[in-house]
Amino acid sequence: MLLRLRTFGGLWIESPQAEVTTGPRPRSLALLAICAAAGAKGVSRERALGVLWPNSHPERARHALSQTLYYVRREVGADVIVSSPDLRLDPRLITSDVDDFLAAIRVKNWADAAALYTGTFLDGFYLSDAPEFERWVDNERSSLAADATRAFESAAKTSLEARRHDEAIDALRRLTRIDPANSRFAAKYMEALADAGDRAGAVAHGKAHLELLQREFELDPDAELEQLLGRLRESPPSTPRQRDTVDREPSEMSEAQPVPIATEAAAPSVSRENVATVAAPPPIRRAGRFRARRGLIVVATAAVALAAIAAVVRAPMRAAARPVLAVGWFQDRGDPDSVATGRVSGDMLATSLARSSDLRVVATSRMLELAPGNADTSRAGLTAAARRAGATEIIEGEFVSLPNRRLELDVRRVDLARGLVHSGYRVAGSDRVALLDSVTTLIATDLGVRAPRGSVIQVSTRSALAFRLYEEGLRSLFQANAPAAGRLFRAALREDSTFALAAYYAWRAASAASDPSEDRLAGQAMALAQSAPPADRLLIVTHVGYGRSDVRALASAETLATRYPQDPEALIRAAEVLPELSRAVRLLNESIALDSLAGAGDGAICRLCDAFTILSYRYAWADSDAAFRRTIDRWRALRPNDAQPWAILSDWLVAFGRRAAADTALRRFVALGGTGGTHLDTLIRDLRLDEFEQLDAACAKGLTNADVEQFKQYRWYCTIGLRMEGRFREAWQLQTDGRIPRSSVVRRLDESDPYNRAILDFETGRANAAAREFLALGRRLRDEVTYGAKNPRHGPWLLTLAATAFVEAGDTTSARQLVDSIEVAGSLSLFPRDGLLHHFVRGLLYSRAHQADAAVREFRQALSSPTFGYTRINYELGETLLGLHRAREAIPVVQAALHGAIEGSGLYITRTELHELLARLFEAAGQQDSASAHYAIVARAWASADSSLAARRQAAERRSRRAGL
Repeated sequence: MLLRLRTFGGLWIESPQAEVTTGPRPRSLALLAICAAAGAKGVSRERALGVLWPNSHPERARHALSQTLYYVRREVGADVIVSSPDLRLDPRLITSDVDDFLAAIRVKNWADAAALYTGTFLDGFYLSDAPEFERWVDNERSSLAADATRAFESAAKTSLEARRHDEAIDALRRLTRIDPANSRFAAKYMEALADAGDRAGAVAHGKAHLELLQREFELDPDAELEQLLGRLRESPPSTPRQRDTVDREPSEMSEAQPVPIATEAAAPSVSRENVATVAAPPPIRRAGRFRARRGLIVVATAAVALAAIAAVVRAPMRAAARPVLAVGWFQDRGDPDSVATGRVSGDMLATSLARSSDLRVVATSRMLELAPGNADTSRAGLTAAARRAGATEIIEGEFVSLPNRRLELDVRRVDLARGLVHSGYRVAGSDRVALLDSVTTLIATDLGVRAPRGSVIQVSTRSALAFRLYEEGLRSLFQANAPAAGRLFRAALREDSTFALAAYYAWRAASAASDPSEDRLAGQAMALAQSAPPADRLLIVTHVGYGRSDVRALASAETLATRYPQDPEALIRAAEVLPELSRAVRLLNESIALDSLAGAGDGAICRLCDAFTILSYRYAWADSDAAFRRTIDRWRALRPNDAQPWAILSDWLVAFGRRAAADTALRRFVALGGTGGTHLDTLIRDLRLDEFEQLDAACAKGLTNADVEQFKQYRWYCTIGLRMEGRFREAWQLQTDGRIPRSSVVRRLDESDPYNRAILDFETGRANAAAREFLALGRRLRDEVTYGAKNPRHGPWLLTLAATAFVEAGDTTSARQLVDSIEVAGSLSLFPRDGLLHHFVRGLLYSRAHQADAAVREFRQALSSPTFGYTRINYELGETLLGLHRAREAIPVVQAALHGAIEGSGLYITRTELHELLARLFEAAGQQDSASAHYAIVARAWASADSSLAARRQAAERRSRRAGL
């Protein structure tokens, strides 16, 4: 299987089956691009290290390169990079467009070189933490653009000499896009257009070029080009060259290429003199109607008009100046159910336009979400939704029946601010889908962007029933009826099994309803995403990839946030994935602002609430109390009747031990419609508040009376509580025999919990056994499928737990052997903790080797979150800093560990041990009152502890009495 690395217009790997992947990691793709640009001679290792890891220690950089090479081999499935002596791509396994382009340049094969240069080198690809790589890209990009300029200019010259005017015009047009400010190129393009009979297009391009020079560069008009423009204006119109498609009668046209009959209005930049050759229809007096006198329209003159418009819009146009499009009211007068089929056609047009990544199109789901009452699909309702979504133009249209089973599609772009028609388009044929494809091409050309390839049918659904079911599913989802939405989306998939968005929203509905089909639907959505429009594909890959902890979601999240800055859903999904707090906060605040401006979030589904929830959690992960409180205050001020912020606030107050304030917030949550907590919820709060008497009573009651499923939950949390109290023997009996503490009741289950068994072995001096158990558990979970794929989080996590146990047992050799595997496995996971875990194991090894300063550096690098990361990292860092007499520095690190959860990565060390360490730190820092308070908690916790903890309990009691606690 020969792979192809594409570097022009982006960066991705393409297989012979046209299955495209954006690559597992941006840095791996970057290494492939460096090798590709170096060609057959390859690039030296030193050069690659200097570009990708310029600021790293040489040994660390070489290790990173080795890991990246391993990762590329693992992901691609072959040794596509030959790594000795220099780095180069293996041409037997993978080729690249940039290597072929440079080879064509070397032999002066200008036509092939021009065909290969399909866009800017590595367009839209970057590494945020590698400035040297960015400089390398800039240099390569400039050099390749210069080569492309030579290729296009030479190819155009050859084509003109051979009288292949179409090829010459295409080459010169692309030349003007590479260097839009070059007046010599603009003049050549104008002359070629004029020679081909398109004088109006040549004039239009000249005018657009002069305007560009003045607007963008503040340059005076080029004198020679002005003279050429004057001559073209004064010369009589020439006869256009006749194309095959114009010579034929409409009835002979291919159904896949409907005949463009006319455009009613030129783009704003086209003056009336530029379209004077067209038999123009009467002025449009009402935006609501679009009619012309068909007797005045002829195909040949329409072709001239289209050529003129196309020539104008080929001039460079800034993306910021392009409108935000929404598709509104559509009718199908050729179908009895005109409203229903019209909605399908409107959605297909929106989907078709969205295939172009250069166009900003409001998604159908966003339109339905913002339509008044979430169900209003009238013209007024859709127009209101478009305005709320931030659209600047709305597209409306209708199908009209013609004789001989033919159809005419009339479409208009309406300025939402002024209600004026910008442009109109009319095409005819017998295939609705082909007509929508043609209108897509006309609109894209009118707006100065490349029309999407292929047909909308490849990325949407031809089934009107599938779309109606999908639309109703969206409405149910927006009304918080996830089970009903799931049924509708699955019904849509039964009608059309290739409908990507139906699969994606079916997965979302299944996730919300805890439906067991969630994994299968996630895999189906990911498989179909490759054929979806860019925005939908990026959304699916980012969101489902986040659920999978798939590191490949990073690249799609970056692109999603960059390409769709006005889409609040895109910003939220990208913020979930991107690791940098500042970037995530900015994206979430932008999403909140967009939804606030749109008045969104008033229905049952509140995307704005999702953004606030994620934002508050990101601040909680950073242990930023002040920022967390500000976020909750903003949320409550903006939506005072929401219950959710009070629940989140209550949970956060519990983390700081403020039970009275937490209970007040919880009562407010219930008063606003929230569901009151269960007995198990109360037990969890007792755990986090170190309320041991209440905890013991709740466990005794819950373990005795709960049904089987509830008993498993109580057993999990009550085991944590027994460990906190140092009652390891009772915890072991509960796990293995089902014996309820301090009673004669035994409730046996078929299986015990493997995690708690391993943890109890670790905490009771059987660390070697714990290490073996963690490794065995890792092997068992290695092939577990989550969301249709293996979950990469299991590998690094369980290897780290095993390495921790090996170090505790004194077997540093076994731990050291796991470090590289932890680093490689961590690089495959999106979860922020996993890629840093190898630093923790290195820190443990340094600590046991009495290299405390090196251990501190590694422990700090291992901290993904001070509150919700692996809390044993906080503990080991605190212990090491205490040994270095840096207690004050350690106190906030260990305090933060108490602010997180008692599950997840906070499960593997008890709160009591953290309190004990904090007491010692405060004592060393001379803060005796704080030390005594924490010693008192330890003494209460271990009041009934196993004898192995007696000495530590007695010491805590003595020290707590120093302040009378």
